[in-house]
Amino acid sequence: MHFEDFRRFLAETLNVAEESLHPEASFLTDLAIDSLRMVELVLRLEARLGMTIPVEEAWNIQTVGDAYAYYAERFGHATP
Repeated sequence: MHFEDFRRFLAETLNVAEESLHPEASFLTDLAIDSLRMVELVLRLEARLGMTIPVEEAWNIQTVGDAYAYYAERFGHATP
């Protein structure tokens, strides 16, 4: 999955404008994603990717770029 596809997935999952999902966008401060919605995002990522994201690693995902980098490191795609 390339960044644009990943961004589309995030926009649909979080119900936010795709244009707001740039790599530096903070889930908390820029997108106002609370902890409950982050849990939902992690669960959907796990289901979509067929993997488990350990809680301690999930806490390190602070930005859209962090989320894509996490995905890319495990599936071999370039970061945005």
